[in-house]
Amino acid sequence: MIITDAAELKNTARDAAGPGWTSLRLLVRSDGMGFSMTETHVLPGAVLNLQYKNHIEACYCLSGQGTVTETDSGRVHEIRPGVLYAPDAHERHEVQVTGDVPLHLICVFSPALQGDEVHGPDGSYAAPD
Repeated sequence: MIITDAAELKNTARDAAGPGWTSLRLLVRSDGMGFSMTETHVLPGAVLNLQYKNHIEACYCLSGQGTVTETDSGRVHEIRPGVLYAPDAHERHEVQVTGDVPLHLICVFSPALQGDEVHGPDGSYAAPD
C-alpha cells in the first residue's frame, strides 16, 4: 500500500512549478501504479497553452473558477468545483483562471509522470523513457 503525505513532498523534486502553475506529484511512475496523480494550482492571471502529446489527463476541480478552451475548435468550457475535464484525444487546450483565486485541480496522467516534469515550449511533457 502506498501512503503519501503531501506535506512531506513540499520542496522535493516532486514539487514542480512553472510559469503560472504549481503541481505536487502525489503518485509518480516509480510508485508503479501505471498512472500519476497531481495536486495542481493554476494561478490567477495565468494562461496555460497545453497539449499532452505523450499523455492523456483528467483534471477534477476542487476550488476556483476558470475555463478550458479547445484551441482548434474554439469551444470554451467553464471549470468550477465538481467539474472534470479530460482532453482524451491529445487536444490542444488553453486553461485560464477567471477569478482571483487559484484553480485547484486533482489531475491524473497516463502514462505516469516521472514527477519532476515541466511543460516544454509546445505545452507538453516529454515522452516517457
